[in-house]
Amino acid sequence: MQMQHAFRSVMALGAVATLMAAAPAHAQIVFSGPVSIVIPNDIDGVYVNLVTRMSGSTPPAGWDINPYSAVAGNFNLWGATTTTWLSLVDIDSGYVLAPNTSIRAGLSFFRPGGNINVGDEVTLNATNLFGVQFTNEALGRTNYGWVAITFGSNAATRSITGWAYESSGGPMMAGVVPEPGTYALMLAGLAAVGGMAARRRKAA
Repeated sequence: MQMQHAFRSVMALGAVATLMAAAPAHAQIVFSGPVSIVIPNDIDGVYVNLVTRMSGSTPPAGWDINPYSAVAGNFNLWGATTTTWLSLVDIDSGYVLAPNTSIRAGLSFFRPGGNINVGDEVTLNATNLFGVQFTNEALGRTNYGWVAITFGSNAATRSITGWAYESSGGPMMAGVVPEPGTYALMLAGLAAVGGMAARRRKAA
């Protein structure tokens, strides 16, 4: 009987290991979930720490991004470093990304504040994706991710509606989030292992 219990435990653990190995990239993605953080139409805008999820009109500790308006009605992107926001063109344009655009080391990142109005290239009444790189203070490494900003009828009406990053330091695809099914299967496998362990304790 003990041999049967041991065999089942090994099989269950093997299944969990297989599930984890099947999606190594997804296991590293950290997703904010749906949020609604208004970006004020002023020089302060909003500061966000992408790791702790703290935000406000004054910088929280370890802040990473700061979308704002240098001039009322415009839209500007600031960051904790001069190489925060991904551009596929140059410092003046190319910040709005298509879904699944690769955000990774070796690309060009800028901090388009002041007279660079990113609002000229956004799609109104829609969600726009932006790429970022930032220092993850909890892990001590550079991470790559995306930020979703939803605009209203003009560039002054906008909110951050989500973000995600790849915590291992690897590349991230714009708009990609963890697959809920992968985690559900992993949790089911872990629950099965836990259940068998509990039955063994009762049998003992």
